[in-house]
Amino acid sequence: MPKKDKNVQSTRDVPKPGEGEVICVVKKMLGAEHIIVSCLDGKERTARIPGRMRKKTWIKEGDVVLAAPWDFQPNKADIVYRYMNDEIKKLVEEKVINREIIDQLRG
Repeated sequence: MPKKDKNVQSTRDVPKPGEGEVICVVKKMLGAEHIIVSCLDGKERTARIPGRMRKKTWIKEGDVVLAAPWDFQPNKADIVYRYMNDEIKKLVEEKVINREIIDQLRG
């Protein structure tokens, strides 16, 4: 059996914000799968963690997430994806987001 190489990086593409999606930073956990996020468009929204992510993806304060604001209530959103640290670095390198803005929203 061949050994697994531990230094293999994932070739999976990092999801970028599409139409109707925005990158946000988690500000506060409210409980019952609800969180408050501070978004790059300057708004603060109440976001919901959907059922498909609840037990697979753990989200904590300070995490960078991709959210989709609701059409009928723009102050609410659904969480689409949680970025890992290496994925955030890729987004900064590709100039999708600015490192200073993320640090400012986290702090």
